[in-house]
Parts: sequence; structure tokens; C-alpha cells
Amino acid sequence: MRVHQFTATLNPRDAVGFHTLEVDAILRELGHDTELFATSIHPELRSRAHQLEDHEQVAPPDVLLYQLSTGSPVAEYLLARSEPLVLNYHNLTPAEFFDPWEPSVGAELHHGLRQVSRLARRATGAIADSAFNGAALVAEGLEDVAVVPVLFAPIASTGGSDEEIESEERDDPLKPLLLFVGRLAPNKCQHDLISTLTVLRRSRPGAELVLVGTASSAQYESALRSLAGAVCPDAVTFAGSVSFEKLAAWYRRADVFVSMSAHEGFGVPLVEAMEAGVPVVARAAGAVPETVGSAGLLLDGDDPVVAAAAISRVLDDETVRNQMIVQGRQRARELSLELSRQAMAEALSNVLERARSAP
Repeated sequence: MRVHQFTATLNPRDAVGFHTLEVDAILRELGHDTELFATSIHPELRSRAHQLEDHEQVAPPDVLLYQLSTGSPVAEYLLARSEPLVLNYHNLTPAEFFDPWEPSVGAELHHGLRQVSRLARRATGAIADSAFNGAALVAEGLEDVAVVPVLFAPIASTGGSDEEIESEERDDPLKPLLLFVGRLAPNKCQHDLISTLTVLRRSRPGAELVLVGTASSAQYESALRSLAGAVCPDAVTFAGSVSFEKLAAWYRRADVFVSMSAHEGFGVPLVEAMEAGVPVVARAAGAVPETVGSAGLLLDGDDPVVAAAAISRVLDDETVRNQMIVQGRQRARELSLELSRQAMAEALSNVLERARSAP
């Protein structure tokens, strides 16, 4: 069938962008005639996709497939079309996380979440990254929702030079390096990570925290930097956006991957950490429990004392640590690109066929 896939932004170094390109490849492998459309296309990918405004110039599709991850004019365009619509849902952050920090972003998220509700009522079926994400669509009345993990590139096998970071050795339990990868955003709760580091440094004064990721809120980033400077100067590194090679090097150097995020629709960095053999300590929020499974230490809340105690257990108990590494790598294999591509191919075949036959 002729399937037209849509996304708001197509970027090769973005998780949704990589996922979208993989879905495009799978559709072609299944024998479908497919084209890709976006409102913003990275220069490297201009040969792979068309601008949204050019959609009217091509033959109409049998089915529309939307990679839904943000509020976008794409949603309004698809809502006005008559063809069957299938969603691939990646979750939207609840607006209340951003309202106090970036009211304009909060307003965009409120608008985006209203679009999700309208799209769910309009769609004939959907694929969600997690059962957590799928439940959000079911709550809006969409019954046909399959669950398939995000398709993402493995990071552990990426090479990195010795110059990428100062050290790649995990050799001093009194100077552990804690790592978090993700946007600097209120829902990611990096402020709780800094508080946890402060508690941990009472017994391990050499402990450090590295935060990898760009900022989604300038106000929140400024507050984080002020907090870090006030409570643990020189112990928090704001690494920003890094290359795949440097990211792989940080995973090799890290002693524990720590997440205090209050809202996750999946959590690719959690899987990257497990794949790299880094034990995961994480707040059990959103889709984190189903992503990590039994391979990590999950926390019921955001208490920094509890989080620091969990980290200390991982650092001090070699049996626990080794077990977490083994189980983490096994869980990462279960979420590997190869297996997830197979699951996606099956889900796409089913949901597209039902969409085409829908009245």
C-alpha cells in the first residue's frame, strides 16, 4: 500500500529522527510505497524526506502514519485529511512541569496534549513505545494500540579516543562518577540528582556528577547551575550535547547511571547504560519500571538520602553490582535494535492492514 509517514522534525542525531528513518526502511522492506514528510528537515536528510507543504503535490496515500512526539502543525494537517491515520506515539511531557519555568513552552505542551486527544479520537490504530504511553492513548478512547520499543542505534560499541574524557577507569569507590543523559528539563529533575550528589559526598567527598544533554529551559538550566555552585562546587559537569563517541566514553567511565526523572515515556539512555554495563539506579516513574525491568534499583520517590543509599549499595556490594551488570546487559539485548525492528515490522503489518480495511 502507499504509506505516507509524517514527523515534526527529522534530525539524524535525534532519537525520534533515527526511529522515523528506521520505520521508513522497514516499510520499504515490507514492500510498501512510502514517502516521508516533515516541517523541519536536517540538511543531511533532505534527500530522504519532503517538506510538509509539498504533500499536496504527490499521489494521495492509502494510510497516514504520524510519529507523534510533540505539538506541531503536522497534527492539524493530518486531522484535516480523510485517509486512515495510524499513530506511533512517543509521549509528550505534561505541561505543568514547564509552566513555572518556561510559560511559552508550557503553552505549547498544553496545545500539543490537546492535539494528542484529538488525534487519538481520529486514529484507526497506534503503536506506542511503552505500555505507559499506550495507556495514555487508550485513556483517550483509542483501543487498537500495540507496544513496540523505540528503535535506536546501539551506543556501547561506538569507539572513543583516550582524549575524549580524562579517564575511562572505574577504579576508586570513594570517587565515583554518576552519569545522567537527557535534556536539562524540569521533568528530568536534575535538581534531585544534585541533591543526591550532595548527600553522597558526605561519605564519598570525591563523588562527581556528569549531566549530558542540551537544555529545554534556559531558566531551569540557570537554576541548576546556581544550585550546583552553591552546594557542590566543581563536582557537577554540564557536558551539553556531545558526539556519539564522547557519549560512549562517558558510559565507559561512569560508575552508576542515576535518574530521578519524574516523567519518562521510555528512556533510551537507561538502555544505553545497561548495554554499556553501567548499573542503573532510577526513580520508578512513568515507563522507567517497564524499560529497566528487574535489572536496576528502582526508587519509589525523590528522597536524595534514599537515592544516595541505593548508589552506595551498588558501589559497595560487588555481588549486587555484578548481578546488575549481567541483568542490565540481558535487558538491553531484549530491547536491541534487531529485536525491536522485528516487532515493529509485525506491528506495522497488522495496524496498517486494519487501517486500510477500516470503514
